[in-house]
Amino acid sequence: MSTSASGKPALRADAARNRAKILEAARRLYEESGEAGPEQVARAAGVGVGTLYRHFPNREALAAAVYEDELEQVAVAASELLRTDAPADALRQWMDRFARRFDMKRAMGDAVWSLVRGGAVTAGTSRARLTEAAQVLVDAGIESGDLRPDVRGEDVVVALVGICVTCPDADQREQAGRLMDLLLAGVMAPGRR
Repeated sequence: MSTSASGKPALRADAARNRAKILEAARRLYEESGEAGPEQVARAAGVGVGTLYRHFPNREALAAAVYEDELEQVAVAASELLRTDAPADALRQWMDRFARRFDMKRAMGDAVWSLVRGGAVTAGTSRARLTEAAQVLVDAGIESGDLRPDVRGEDVVVALVGICVTCPDADQREQAGRLMDLLLAGVMAPGRR
């Protein structure tokens, strides 16, 4: 049996597809209602409850997987965006993805707090992964001359968390967008604004 990069046994193709369908269904349910019970998720994914439990032994494991998958998607997006966009544009698009991830975290509500209390998710680990991704964008922006040389990925992440916390509602999306534009303008190098 082959192993994945994490050292865990690699999933068969059908098992990997089922896992992806389950995660997507859980993500959708969290976004729509803030709840993702195993039976609801299995039904929405078009798989049996037994299949869901083979991948995720309990509700907390499913919530942790959704949370980690969202985090990884945002982190990986930094490098992906740099392949197609100028660093400053990539940073601004990444800010939007960060905000959507924050919305997902908020939608998961109690599930996330349960993970934090249980130690399955640590704020430090999440923040470190996001800071690392932001730093990739910042480094590219500094190298291109688009961003000020004193900008740090951690500063961008802390500012984004502040924006997301102070503009939590759907009717505040426009304001959050303006604040992210201001953040980007503030980190741009003189003459690049």
